[in-house]
Amino acid sequence: MELPQWSPWPARLLGLSEWHARRRTTEKVNNEYDLDKYARCLAFLKEQKGTVTPLEVRMFELRIDPSKTMCISHKGTLYELQQDKLADANASMLHDTLDSLIQDADMVVELGCGYGYPSWRLHQHFPKKRFIGGELSRNAVEIAKILYRDDPLVTVQICDFYDSVYQPLEQCPKDAKIVLFTRHAIEQMPSSARFLKTITQYFDRLSAVVHLEVVSEFNEHSLLDLLRQRYTTANDYNNDLLQLLRKREDIEITRVSYDEVGQNPLNPTSVIIWKPRRTA
Repeated sequence: MELPQWSPWPARLLGLSEWHARRRTTEKVNNEYDLDKYARCLAFLKEQKGTVTPLEVRMFELRIDPSKTMCISHKGTLYELQQDKLADANASMLHDTLDSLIQDADMVVELGCGYGYPSWRLHQHFPKKRFIGGELSRNAVEIAKILYRDDPLVTVQICDFYDSVYQPLEQCPKDAKIVLFTRHAIEQMPSSARFLKTITQYFDRLSAVVHLEVVSEFNEHSLLDLLRQRYTTANDYNNDLLQLLRKREDIEITRVSYDEVGQNPLNPTSVIIWKPRRTA
């Protein structure tokens, strides 16, 4: 399968079409998500009559057309997939990664959660667990308030990765067992150093941390890998999460796996799972 027929990005990355890279600042993230993507989703939600599910908002957000196919990746190989099967592919990966950890947890926290769609998918399997989300976009928080107004166990509140404290974790009892996860959220930080510094103060309540993120350190020597590395650089996405985790003596990495699902094959979801090392 040839990626250029599915995406304009190979031509951009090779300099065959005009495109200008921009630094990934908080202002840029707000413009891209809060004022654009989530503003459109909120308008869509308010226009609907009757109950709207998070899945329907997600389908609108991704502009899913059930009659069309798309190009995805898995373990470095490209595949053609019917667009309406994407949600199932992502949900399967989400549950395979997190279900066993959530089973033993008291609460689940998702940072950079948007309107909490991944948490909602997990909540379908764990209806008695509490899910708390933190998100920078005010429009996304407003969407979540509407979607989960009848379910007090799923909430989303304002939280910025650059804050000195994370309010969703501040709410969690120190003796609780918390599973924290992120999904394509750390990628918005060119460096994850600030996140790792802030999260350290919550080690007493974290039983596991899961990153469903782009891990640029996996990109090596194939043409697809080189395009992925260039894509990360051009978009100023995160490029140091795994290497900074590996330098920490107070962290134990329990799983690292590459390209589980790439709904954008140049920006695939890889998995890192770690936990704080307990001191005597």
